[in-house]
Amino acid sequence: MQETANILIIGGGVIGVSIAYHLAQRRVGRVVLLERDSLASGSTGRSVASIDGLTLRPQAAGLFADGARFFAHCDERLGAPCGFVPTGAVVLAGDGQKGDLETAVSHTQAAGLPSQLLSPDELAVLDPRMVLDGVAAASFTPGAGYADPALTTQAFAGAARRLGVEIRQGTKVVRLLRDGEKVVGVETAVSTLHAPIVIIAAGSWSGNLLRTARLDLPLQPVRHPVVCLRRPPEFGTPHHSLLDLTGGIYARPETGDLTLLGSVDANVGYDPIQANDTGGYVHESYILWALTQLTQRYPSLETSQLLPGWTGVMTITPNWQPIIGGWPDAPGLFCAVGFSGQGFQISPAVGKLLAELVTGSRDAASQLAPFAPTRFATATQHPQHTGENHSLLR
Repeated sequence: MQETANILIIGGGVIGVSIAYHLAQRRVGRVVLLERDSLASGSTGRSVASIDGLTLRPQAAGLFADGARFFAHCDERLGAPCGFVPTGAVVLAGDGQKGDLETAVSHTQAAGLPSQLLSPDELAVLDPRMVLDGVAAASFTPGAGYADPALTTQAFAGAARRLGVEIRQGTKVVRLLRDGEKVVGVETAVSTLHAPIVIIAAGSWSGNLLRTARLDLPLQPVRHPVVCLRRPPEFGTPHHSLLDLTGGIYARPETGDLTLLGSVDANVGYDPIQANDTGGYVHESYILWALTQLTQRYPSLETSQLLPGWTGVMTITPNWQPIIGGWPDAPGLFCAVGFSGQGFQISPAVGKLLAELVTGSRDAASQLAPFAPTRFATATQHPQHTGENHSLLR
């Protein structure tokens, strides 16, 4: 007998399980999630898992604000811990970025998330340890922080299972099935499953999978190194999460007096790779560059102990914005891909809106319109390092 479901989801990272959970809340019938390895084994498990609450992209402000609000109450909503730690987030801007930051704060406030602009003098009061050379403006979002990516994924998955979602790990999807224009199911390594709706949330493997259905999106997997250090005891209390647009870095505290840091400069630390190329090293030149930028802001971190870091994997698009939605010329197929490093923190909002879109919400369609796959329908450009500022979007 042919196996069927109402909805198939491909990908067991935080995006896929969030979609599954929000669909199950809407009682849409049998939902089956297929993961090629184990939950959070791809991009999610290597995420820095920052929750900034603020983005330079006005069209994404609602997603970031909704994500931050969800994580602040994640444990009670999902019935399991997500490991959320509030840190507050400081963003530093130079003269050329001041206007963009002011606009970002305005849109974040309009989305209902507390955020405020700070003068350099006000920032000096907030954190006297920080050197403010070259800073023309700053912002502070008190509700920002970070979470545990593995715990969050398991929390979504557990809540989805309790609502009836079937999650199959170790199930590799090898191709999408089409009947004419319509996508009607998937073929796995061992079986075939049919469903009127298929959702792709497969991270760096999404592009290859879509091509099996003769669909092409400009998705480029990249390797992103993360530097880890242990702060010296004399540094004192943990610093706020930091996005320094002038130096091109992010840094956030971690338990155990640790700090995680890396690049938000599109030209540094985003090397193109193939989907299966998940290895890699944090090279000394990158470590030196990142530490130089950080210690220019926090000179007292110069005596930090360097610890082993890791390389994450993310998938970028030409404008460093995600692709979320469906195709008019491929009925039944939806995707949530190309998050360019920002997927973890907006995963609750993406799951909710995509579930609403699938079930016919016009409001969700309007909110997701800026991220629709059709915006690349005639594009031949594939992702490249253009130098465009994509800070706040990891």
